[in-house]
Amino acid sequence: MNEYLLSTYNLTKQFGHKKAVDQVSIHIKRGAIYGFIGRNGAGKTTFLKMISGLAQPTGGEIEMFGYKGKDLKNVRSRVSCLIESPGLYGNMSAYDNLLVKCKLFGISGKTYIPEILRTVGLSDTGKKKVKHFSLGMKQRLGIGLALVGEPDLLVLDEPINGLDPQGIAEVRDTIIQLQEERNMTILISSHILEELSKIATHYGIIHNGSLLQELTREELWKRCSERIEIILDDPQKAIPVIDKMGFTNYQVVDKERIYIYERLLESAAVNMELAKAGISVKGIGITSEELESYFLNLTGGADNA
Repeated sequence: MNEYLLSTYNLTKQFGHKKAVDQVSIHIKRGAIYGFIGRNGAGKTTFLKMISGLAQPTGGEIEMFGYKGKDLKNVRSRVSCLIESPGLYGNMSAYDNLLVKCKLFGISGKTYIPEILRTVGLSDTGKKKVKHFSLGMKQRLGIGLALVGEPDLLVLDEPINGLDPQGIAEVRDTIIQLQEERNMTILISSHILEELSKIATHYGIIHNGSLLQELTREELWKRCSERIEIILDDPQKAIPVIDKMGFTNYQVVDKERIYIYERLLESAAVNMELAKAGISVKGIGITSEELESYFLNLTGGADNA
């Protein structure tokens, strides 16, 4: 069985001469919370609309649940999305909003709606009209509406955008709960890496329509964790010295840099051993990178934010 619930192959969407999404290939495992990260205008919403069946690709292919091409229509009902603001009836309660959607789906059952309200943390709203809800409550009701019909894949576009810290925390808790209780696969876009890092298990980073990186939570943390950073002309020459000192958790990251992720207090000793071996070091020190600055550097620096 394919380990990926959703894969795209060079998925492209062109508007006139502009490619909003340019040959994006992503891979989402069953049960993952996949954080799709990009600045505003990077192509996230267009991509999610293609996944959700709301926009036709110009090129490339989508594979979901083992289906692709015209056969995707067999599994569209297993995907639910919340893209842009949820369509809510302001003069009705949360319960009645859900009741409308349940009727459309032919779902009845006394416990069905109360269970969704519990999942999204809106059990105690009673007859309160939705127009009096906070933005975070509306967003959670939107997620509740997306749960009607028991989807296997939930697509959320910027669900924390514009929320206050409490609203963000509530939406975050709801998403974690869905993944833990229902083993739901969730594709969630945002331009705030710091927030997504609290929930996502995997990441895809998109910029100007192109996918820059796919990485796991562990890989992201490793790239941003504290480390000894060594800057030198030829990292390959330093490897025997580092090996001889017994280091195993290190990485040659580019043409002049090595990161060592262990024994951080030994940078002076490393410097000395490299000098003894006749290897000239331009710089050595302990560094780490904030998640947000990692994201900014990857997508062209703060000037473009």
